[in-house]
Amino acid sequence: MIDNDIFSRLSPESKMIFSLILHNRASTKGTLSELSGIKLTSLNRMMQPLEEMELLVESETGESTGGRKPILYDVNPLGYYIVGIDISRTYTQIVLTNLKMKPIKKYRFDMDSKSTPKIVLSKILSWIKEVKDKLKEENGTIIGVGIGTVGPIDKKRGMVLNPENFVAPGWENIPLKSIFEKRLGVQVVVDNGANAAVLAEAKFGIAKEIKNVIYINCGIGLRMGVIASGRFVRNINDAEDAFAHMVVNVNGMKCSCGNKGCIETYSSIYSIVERFKELNEKSDPGAITNEVSYVEICKAAEMMKTPAQDVITYAAEYMGEGLANLIKLLNPGIVILSGPLIRNSQLFYDICTDMAFTKSHLQKDGRVVFNRGGRFNEIAIAIGASALVLEKFLGNEL
Repeated sequence: MIDNDIFSRLSPESKMIFSLILHNRASTKGTLSELSGIKLTSLNRMMQPLEEMELLVESETGESTGGRKPILYDVNPLGYYIVGIDISRTYTQIVLTNLKMKPIKKYRFDMDSKSTPKIVLSKILSWIKEVKDKLKEENGTIIGVGIGTVGPIDKKRGMVLNPENFVAPGWENIPLKSIFEKRLGVQVVVDNGANAAVLAEAKFGIAKEIKNVIYINCGIGLRMGVIASGRFVRNINDAEDAFAHMVVNVNGMKCSCGNKGCIETYSSIYSIVERFKELNEKSDPGAITNEVSYVEICKAAEMMKTPAQDVITYAAEYMGEGLANLIKLLNPGIVILSGPLIRNSQLFYDICTDMAFTKSHLQKDGRVVFNRGGRFNEIAIAIGASALVLEKFLGNEL
């Protein structure tokens, strides 16, 4: 049985007041009245249940303009918690957050050939049970679980459909939502990992108050999330790989999607490793082994060693072409590049962003800002997964 979320007991007006404080800062009732346009008498009535349920607490006192110092109200950092889960191809990351999206506890493990759905979900559920038991001792409770995962997904049913490039078998048609709701008894929200990450950065991170935000995770594949005017820009079938399959060379390499010249065939970890093997084999037949890793290639490229430098440069230039197209289409205020490839290669990041500015005919004048990693870096998807739950509870349509 699924517990009703605590926010279901609140009126839309009370939820709106909570959202104002959550997405802005600790505020006095006077400030909240100005921001919301609600009279103080009505505001007091709307805030009463939030205080009684300890969703809001008195945090400190503000500056006095004469007389008694006003009280500031803030989201309670204790008592209520959300679990955010990031299921990616190379790792799984779990974060326990409070309602202010501050990470309280974290757990991460690598994905390998043994990481079947049964094993991965068992590890996640075991960790959550351990955390849940400890929270009970502190009068804390987990009110929901968010999952950001590799797509494609069936968002309504909370199901992973048929993702590519998981090392372990069995990741087809996994009903994540129903499995977790049955085991944990709380509401579960499932979305693409890139959507979760862009939400984290737009609502709580480096892109706060920026109208149009693009987030791209560069890893085994290229995963993109976009928020425009506070709403997700959702692709066909809720796919997160629309950017990955943007064609940048009509006579280019064959892609797994059936087209030729998609960005992912040049700029993903997989394509970088394959091209490095190919070039190394030509220059020194038989010298390369199948164990070469993208991390080693990135390190060699940073030291300006060939062919690693050539491979990273080649991949980054195609990435820059795609970014330039994207900027002209979506007019973002900020483009956040993250993921394992970005973390391990400053060279890749520098070349692709320079190319994007050049090809989009933009000057580095602040109209479009690039950022490496965002505020949350490797936990962005997990933090965003928690945020998905809270935004749903608050009725904020995304």
